[in-house]
Parts: sequence; C-alpha cells; structure tokens
Amino acid sequence: MTILVAGATGTVGRHVVDQLLQRGQKVRALTRNPQLANLPHGVEVVAGDLSDPNTLVSALVGISGMHLITTGAEYAPLQTGPEIVELAEKAGVRRVTVLWNGEKGPFEKAVESSSLEWTQL
Repeated sequence: MTILVAGATGTVGRHVVDQLLQRGQKVRALTRNPQLANLPHGVEVVAGDLSDPNTLVSALVGISGMHLITTGAEYAPLQTGPEIVELAEKAGVRRVTVLWNGEKGPFEKAVESSSLEWTQL
C-alpha cells in the first residue's frame, strides 16, 4: 500500500509523511519542487501541483490512499477538486484524508460526493 501525500513539504504534510513512515507505510510525496523537498530516506518524491490535475496522473499510479490539502499557492482555495477526485477514482485510490478549514468549496464537495472513503481533518 502506497500513500500519496500532497503538500508533503509543508507544515502538516511533513508530519503526515513522518507518521506514515513510522507506521511502516510506503510514502509518495507530491511537491511542486522535488529538488528542494528534503524528505527522509525511503520517501518517493514526485513533482505535481494540485492546481494542475494533469500533473497528477503518473503520481497516482499504484496509490491506494492519499492525503490532500484544499489550498494551492498563496493558500487560495483549489478549484480543481472535481478533476482530482475523478483522477483518483480512475487510478483505483480507495481512501483519502482531506485537510480543510470547514468551508465547503468545490474540492470538499467533490470528495464528499465521490466513491472514495474519506476523512476530514
């Protein structure tokens, strides 16, 4: 089981990566700039940007679960949730955790109405 962590180099994402590794999970870290990721040994680092779902296609191959954030650059709410959820479902992702602030935008609504098992953080 490989878990994709979006925002893996951020404050929360880095903690998610560390906790997953401590539990023996395989982690694939999604970041806009893999060269600057500085993540622990054993983490597979891949380039991608949640604001451009086309960059996620190869990152989702072989993923069973993922941790997502609902904001992009400058902490602007992402509008690409429906596309990301559709890609995840097509790739066979089964479960997702989502870090959101309580307001339901397109991203949150897409997760809630999807076939994915999800947990709001």
